[in-house]
Amino acid sequence: MTARTAPKFDADGLYEIVATYAGFGNHHTGTSVDTQTTAWLIDLLTNMGASVTEDRYEFDRFVCTAKLLADGDVVPSLPVFYSAAGDWQTRNVAVIDLDEAIVGNPRGLEPHLAAEPDAEALVLAVHGPDDLVVQCNRVPTMPVSDGRPAVIVPGNWADRVRGSEAELAFDAEVETSSSANVIASLGAAEAPAVNITTPLTGWTPAGGERGTGLAVALAMTADLSIDHHVTLSVCSGHEIDHIGLKHYLASRDAVGETVVHLGASVAAIEPDSTGPARLGDRRMVLTTATGELREQIRRRVPSANWQLRTADPWPGEGGTWFEAGASVLSFLGGASLFHTTADTEAATSPEAVALAAEVAIDAARLFLDS
Repeated sequence: MTARTAPKFDADGLYEIVATYAGFGNHHTGTSVDTQTTAWLIDLLTNMGASVTEDRYEFDRFVCTAKLLADGDVVPSLPVFYSAAGDWQTRNVAVIDLDEAIVGNPRGLEPHLAAEPDAEALVLAVHGPDDLVVQCNRVPTMPVSDGRPAVIVPGNWADRVRGSEAELAFDAEVETSSSANVIASLGAAEAPAVNITTPLTGWTPAGGERGTGLAVALAMTADLSIDHHVTLSVCSGHEIDHIGLKHYLASRDAVGETVVHLGASVAAIEPDSTGPARLGDRRMVLTTATGELREQIRRRVPSANWQLRTADPWPGEGGTWFEAGASVLSFLGGASLFHTTADTEAATSPEAVALAAEVAIDAARLFLDS
């Protein structure tokens, strides 16, 4: 039997965490990949010396197979989760063009799913990278019994589908399933407390989107636990309206709790033909800190291409913590491969994850030491 070892938090060790995470496949909540990833994370945390528990919950899982043809050719597509339940084979489809900015809003598709009432099915063309389907967040309790089947296709396929003899096969159901948040604690119980939090599941391999946040969260946990009592809350169900985090918060009073949140694309990079890959440009830091502390954080984060901003409402799970009354420092961002199947370990690099970890940990220490 191979001896288990704790993760390394140098650049290569951080990248290995991302690569392993992405290697499990599509991180859909409540699937076997979700279960395998949870077991792997518990193993890592146990070997760090953490006390670990699973916070389980049930939810309605959407299960679907869908295939879209245009003049007999297969179109790259993904079903819209919770759009409809049932079995369809139809050529009465309507194509609707949407902007990529819609992907993170779990209710963003609702007005569009009511469009084109004479169509039996909808094809939503979300404009992102060519030939890559950009999946959109959804609410897991949306009514599906009277819905219409809907799929998402890459924006550059919209005209081809619109001008063709399109046919959609769609078979979906909703079943009772379960998932788990992973809750770990490390550090002396009497030390100042901090909750480090990051999502666990994603639509895709999610190397840049979810894997980098997990790697940085683990590095931060190891660093801050030297002089803090760290609770690490890694919550599943992010893409389905933060359902795991909401379950976790329902059992605790978060008012006044000190929270550092690692959100989307913490160390995702953008390919640049004129030079080396760089950290993505859609990166922000949000915080409840005020005064001089806020200015100190503002001056620290640009070295990892983050900008301190204000937002109303707060995006991501950092916003859910903020709404619960916590004091929050939140790191998040976006990148061109966000919510696509190309978001693998290639969406980051050892140097990018190490830089993001260094800056996030330094800013977190400013936040905690104030």
